[in-house]
Amino acid sequence: MDDQPTEPADRGSMPRRRVVMICATSLAVLAVAGTTGLWTLYNRLNDNIRTVDIHADDTPGPADTMKPVPGSPSSSSRDSMNVLLIGSDDRDGANAQYGDANSGARSDTTMLLHVAADRKSATVASIPRDTMVQTPACTEPNGTRSQPQFGMFNAAFSIGGPACTVKTVESISGLRVDHVLVVDFTGFKKIIDAIGGVPVHLDQPVNDPDSHLNLPAGTTVVDGEQALAFVRARHNLGDGSDIGRMSRQQQFLDSALQTLADNGTLDDPAKLYKVLDAATKALTTDPALGSLPALADFASDLKQVPRQQITYLTVPWQWYQPDPNRVQLAPLAQELFTAMRQDTAVPADVLALSAKQGEQTTS
Repeated sequence: MDDQPTEPADRGSMPRRRVVMICATSLAVLAVAGTTGLWTLYNRLNDNIRTVDIHADDTPGPADTMKPVPGSPSSSSRDSMNVLLIGSDDRDGANAQYGDANSGARSDTTMLLHVAADRKSATVASIPRDTMVQTPACTEPNGTRSQPQFGMFNAAFSIGGPACTVKTVESISGLRVDHVLVVDFTGFKKIIDAIGGVPVHLDQPVNDPDSHLNLPAGTTVVDGEQALAFVRARHNLGDGSDIGRMSRQQQFLDSALQTLADNGTLDDPAKLYKVLDAATKALTTDPALGSLPALADFASDLKQVPRQQITYLTVPWQWYQPDPNRVQLAPLAQELFTAMRQDTAVPADVLALSAKQGEQTTS
């Protein structure tokens, strides 16, 4: 990624110009000419994006009382940004091949992305799906109101979709989640195929009949189907835990970002259009990100963060004593959330615990 800071773009016109330039050049490459063709292409990509209101039924809570006060040391002319990245395990429609059709959807993967106000650093914190948490009341798909309940973190998604997951994260962290990006199994595969595959590295070969992952030792460029198996596999890879799997997912995300920067996609209009088409069809966002200009502006913000300044970790956890198959947030989790709220560096003790727990689950 480009680690040179850039001047903030005008949020009204610059993102649109970038998107129109991308579409215009793509049109030339694809031999589609004329203004009508340009806007058809633009509108096609824009119409692909689905949105969900993640703050429709908000009530005052910790996330509202702990926001930085304007003019305080933790506030700036350009705010820090918290984005929830959710991988859904929806098994309906095109995802039915993964079994349990019509069983609803849970958050198979959840990462909290914090981007610093100065865009010089970012933190990606995975939240274990088996974490026992208090889920607040949420609006269910049929419009009824759920009751607050204590259970696994990933159940929030099945209760009230992305909005309920966002509300749960805000409740346990005191953070305000600004945006959400949701992708399901099929969408994930199509994005990886559009990129042209992503390299992954294994110290030992793996042949997992459950996930159908069959890869040799060493580095392999995986396609979409293999990538999905790689990030979801638990048996015959690592220690079989969800905690160990999260580290692998973070490594894959980092590799995918590096691949996009290195393989010429961003400079090749035809390749870029293919990735944009796959991504806009795959993603569900909040309304504020629900357009090409908004996504372009978001991508521009992320591009300013040097790749080596992205910190990957797991939200500090500890075993949940009543059930050895579950975990709960460790006290240090609040240190991490406080650092995010104050837009400061991740505390050293949080990093040390995350590294130690990572070693425990991958050894």
